Amino acid sequence: MNQHFRKYLVEKGFAISTAGDYSSFIEKRFKLYLYELSLSVEGFDNEQLMQYIRYRKGQNIQAKTINLELKKISYYLNFKGVPNVAETVRLKGVQRTVPHDLFTQKQLNEMYQKFPESRNHWTHENTLKTYHVVLGLKIYQGLQISELVKLEINHLQLDKGKIYIPSTRRTNKRILELKPFQILPLHEYLLTERKSLNEDIEGNYLFHKKRLIRGMSRIKAMINRYEPRLKNIAQIRASVITNWLQHYNLREVQYMAGHKYVSSTERYRTDNLEDLQKELEKYHPLK
Repeated sequence: MNQHFRKYLVEKGFAISTAGDYSSFIEKRFKLYLYELSLSVEGFDNEQLMQYIRYRKGQNIQAKTINLELKKISYYLNFKGVPNVAETVRLKGVQRTVPHDLFTQKQLNEMYQKFPESRNHWTHENTLKTYHVVLGLKIYQGLQISELVKLEINHLQLDKGKIYIPSTRRTNKRILELKPFQILPLHEYLLTERKSLNEDIEGNYLFHKKRLIRGMSRIKAMINRYEPRLKNIAQIRASVITNWLQHYNLREVQYMAGHKYVSSTERYRTDNLEDLQKELEKYHPLK
């Protein structure tokens, strides 16, 4: 099993030395911990995870080290194909916990519709339109920056109202529906901004990678002029997935979000979020 887990990590893109370190931790510490308490990885739940954190804190292990251990446990739970209760839990200092401060679909629609009004005099019209296209792909398809930078022109199927999303290290490939009002702006983008940047964009990519990455902070700043509740761009994707779960079943949303594991999708279920938050507040050692 040790070799299988190490091979799994290498296939995920980990260096051989890092994969060996992760595998060694699982064999020599985590599995031994489970054995001594007569626990099974298949039944490892939130309360048992919090118990492990308290145990390591009791050994005066630093929060940074425990967070790294939680990351290793998270990969192991994914490898075993069991609910990944460690994926969303980190000690203070790491922002990622559970989805919170989410936007409704109506609020997301308003965020998209109001965006052009946030233009400053120094914002070029084509740049504004490009940012609006990017915002639309985040609000209506839930795309991440790692997926946006991999999009190519041929991934657009405007005649069919669809877009192909290539796989990344953390997400699966998929084909998603475009909203009717997204098609014309995408078409105009191809004829204007994308065409003017043709020589500057390597290959057949849809967006200029460096400009896109730099632009994310500008997009957030422009949104904040009328929606101060947006603390980070990741809030948008979390909101999109949570809203999808109100209209589609778990497996459908897993596909739409590109999640490799259904456990990643389950953390966005609104009927689980309140219970999970309460549980974290009860057991979290650094609350």
